[in-house]
Amino acid sequence: MTVLSDDEVGAFRADGVLVPEFRLPPDLLARLQSLAARLVADNPHMGDEPVASPHVPGSGVQNVRSDPGWIEIPTFPPLLDMVEQLIGPDIILWGTTLFHKPAGLDRGVPWHRDGRYWPIKPLATTSVWIAVTDCTVANGCLRTIPGSHAGRRIGRHFRDHSDRVTIPETLHAGEFDVDDARDLELEAGRMAVFDVYMIHGSNPNRTAAPRIGYALRFMPASSHYDHHDLPIADSRGSAHHTRPLIQVRGRDVSGRNDFTIGHPRAPGGGSGSGSTTGTRARPLPA
Repeated sequence: MTVLSDDEVGAFRADGVLVPEFRLPPDLLARLQSLAARLVADNPHMGDEPVASPHVPGSGVQNVRSDPGWIEIPTFPPLLDMVEQLIGPDIILWGTTLFHKPAGLDRGVPWHRDGRYWPIKPLATTSVWIAVTDCTVANGCLRTIPGSHAGRRIGRHFRDHSDRVTIPETLHAGEFDVDDARDLELEAGRMAVFDVYMIHGSNPNRTAAPRIGYALRFMPASSHYDHHDLPIADSRGSAHHTRPLIQVRGRDVSGRNDFTIGHPRAPGGGSGSGSTTGTRARPLPA
């Protein structure tokens, strides 16, 4: 199904970021909000730290309690139709992240490019960042610098280990002009789609209510997620080396992706699922 118009696809190519007209239907948004509320309530130790891959319970090193229902969001067929328009028919879901900004914590996300973290070769990923709650300037909505993807470069980062930020990797100030920044205010259920080279960040939440977003990470299956060659060491439990890969459409064109890492062992001793059909997981063929 065609989800994005030709103008929207063109805008994404030109700017590296798009807020499409497409949004989650009310029933799926309500499901996502319920899952997010339960994940936050069940994992108070996480605070405002990003929660990696809740869609595969038991994956990673964060020891969070999750729900298998999370997989319903990144495998929603119209959403995958949208992603297919941008990266092609062979799609791997290699991660999801819940971003929770509680009220009263004065921490933001520094300007950065995601490719600084990710062991994808060649580097190619499209992120779909879904607003679980309304996201506004006041509560620290996503901010991007449109066009900053064009040079296809990571840029110079430094590590900020202070308590002011939720992730340490930070672009040097000389790498961008903050006057070019665009605040992406999103109603719950709306989403922003952006390229792996896009500069982005967010300010602290200065309201009395939490701000929550859910990011889905899709790469073309012509790329290889190399679990054994990480660009930087994990510093806050992001667990890049245990990220579970799921073939959500097409086939593994690269032939090099490992669909067993990060998937908990299934009852009976087998590995967990590394592929999906619709919203139901099935085992990989022997």
